[in-house]
Amino acid sequence: MTDRFSKMQQQFLCCYPVNKMSWSSVKLPMEWDEQKALIAATCGHPLNERYPVRTSYQEAFIKRLMQLLKDHEELHDDLFSSLCIQKDNNHGKDYAYKHYLLLQPDAHITLRESISFVNEGTTGLCTWEAALALADYLLQHSDVVKGKNIVELGAGTGLIGILLKLPALGLDAGQILLTDGSASCVQLMRENVTLNFPTAPKEAKPQCEQLRWDEVKDFPWHQYAKTDLLLAADVIYDDSQFDALIGALDHLYTSRGNCLEMLLASTVRNVDTLHKFMEQLTVHEYKVTPCANVSACASHFCRDHTAAVQIISIKR
Repeated sequence: MTDRFSKMQQQFLCCYPVNKMSWSSVKLPMEWDEQKALIAATCGHPLNERYPVRTSYQEAFIKRLMQLLKDHEELHDDLFSSLCIQKDNNHGKDYAYKHYLLLQPDAHITLRESISFVNEGTTGLCTWEAALALADYLLQHSDVVKGKNIVELGAGTGLIGILLKLPALGLDAGQILLTDGSASCVQLMRENVTLNFPTAPKEAKPQCEQLRWDEVKDFPWHQYAKTDLLLAADVIYDDSQFDALIGALDHLYTSRGNCLEMLLASTVRNVDTLHKFMEQLTVHEYKVTPCANVSACASHFCRDHTAAVQIISIKR
């Protein structure tokens, strides 16, 4: 019966929108043992009990389920107890967790994230759609990262770097350096790396450092392996940062004799902003090649595939 609710379990643990969940897998009428199994697979999942997703989400899920079962004469006690627990738990907290269950056995990522899109003056304390799309792409094209020393710019919560180092996935990436200009993001990344690699030696997990793009020349690059691949997701929504980002790319590409590639994923919010960045890349003699997104049926993540995300390869 657990397999029957596996998709809902995956959706629940990563806080996929309640109204878009796979409610069609809930066959009515629902017997007591089925109700119990669904609650056990979601609210009662060991990951959620140890690192709970945000309270408002759990409340919305339970209320939606109770609405679905409104014509049932009896509802399982676990439904009511789960709702009561949520009402007493986590209110007023700025952070909660998300869990990304991947297709491989025992492969999952747990992230502590801000429950607000903007917190502590940055948008990097929660995972955005473009990061999930880029993670999907790298899983689909693992040859891109095999043996490569990788630097991620604007890494936020650290999702992609953690993914690349998960032993269960066997991606065989080289050294992973996660960077962000926000000290709060770097601290959060370090917490998430520790959460996902509690006993791993230093070389087996991502490294996290603060890097402001306008200070890229002052960064101690000599302490890290030579970069083979740059990654970034959702970093070009603000055109006031374009000069600093292009300047950072110029320095990094030049230092590697232009033998460098960048994969950049961007949610298409404003076409003009995206076009402006592409024009700047052309001016600075970069070659841009579009990359195909992973289809919904092949995706490793529960994500909104209606959101327009563009992935490009940048070379020089």
